[in-house]
Amino acid sequence: MSRSLALTPEQQSGKASFKALVKSFGGQDAAAEETGVRRQKISDMGLANVAESPTLDLIDALEARTVGMPGWPHVTSWLCRRRGGVFVPLPQGDDDADGMMLTVAELAGELGDVSRAVSEAVASTGDGGRDVTEQEALAALRELDGLDRTSAQLRLKLTAKLKGANA
Repeated sequence: MSRSLALTPEQQSGKASFKALVKSFGGQDAAAEETGVRRQKISDMGLANVAESPTLDLIDALEARTVGMPGWPHVTSWLCRRRGGVFVPLPQGDDDADGMMLTVAELAGELGDVSRAVSEAVASTGDGGRDVTEQEALAALRELDGLDRTSAQLRLKLTAKLKGANA
């Protein structure tokens, strides 16, 4: 039986990331059916006032099946942010000219997303007028995470070329 208690804001944030993962997977019923974990237990794991936490195996199983969904990997990204970092998947695509140009195009798109989020936040017509609200800051930070991931992928591809040239 789960016990109710007051969790720290960081713990509540972690539970929110798990709840988002379950939603991305298709909801509590789908997660329960796929993993064999009771629906009520999955529900408790996402509640901000219940001490029940998901296991690493459960997180891994759900994140493995939500690759490419918005917010993926939900809990892993939350852990990375807690440690002052950002989740960076291994480079996708080739490290040849076409692969690098594709990554540069993705980088340009990510920069556009960041610019749009910041512009909307500081626009006088925004939620807080010219003052950036917490939600606007969070939205811009999410876009920056995407920019960081894509930049890191390009950096890894270019570094691999340097290592190959020095081999």
